[in-house]
Amino acid sequence: MTAPRAWQTVFGRRHVPAVVVAMAVACTVPVLSACSAEPPQVGLPSKPVAAAPAAPDPQVSATPRQQVLAALTGYTAALGQAEQSRSVTVARRLLRPYLAVGRIDGLVAAVSAIWARGDRFYGDDVLHIIGVHIGGHRAYVHDCDDTTGMGLESAATGQTLPGSAGVRDANLVTRLDQVAGHWVVESQVPESVPCAP
Repeated sequence: MTAPRAWQTVFGRRHVPAVVVAMAVACTVPVLSACSAEPPQVGLPSKPVAAAPAAPDPQVSATPRQQVLAALTGYTAALGQAEQSRSVTVARRLLRPYLAVGRIDGLVAAVSAIWARGDRFYGDDVLHIIGVHIGGHRAYVHDCDDTTGMGLESAATGQTLPGSAGVRDANLVTRLDQVAGHWVVESQVPESVPCAP
């Protein structure tokens, strides 16, 4: 497991999914039209309108290095949100696109154990990528992160747990594997030697 990563989350807010709004509009418009005495006037464009081009898939247009770094950044954000969610179901859903399937249960179990003790994650880390090596369907990212602004605290008291604060130079090697065309984190291993961002 990596050092705890905490990020801002919007889980406390309720959002109405776009599909629900679209369904409500689709159901309301025919009802309102039926109340009208005259058929609605519809203006047509004077010339054909070209369809907007589809947004490019970032995984397709990006270089392999950019794809790997986007996957690692996505994993970092998802892990922080999963930790803050305090929900096994939400944590699994958030991690699924970024973490190898065989690793999800173990990571969620470790985070759940921290929640069960009455502790929570706080703060953010600062990623400093030192190098990226890609060979075929496997990549390694070496980073030297500043994790001093994060750690664990008691959910009840807000007191920082002794020994849980991060370090200025967390030396970490992340292995990512390309699965079905997307990069996912397979493992992260802390290195015991000092690093410099």
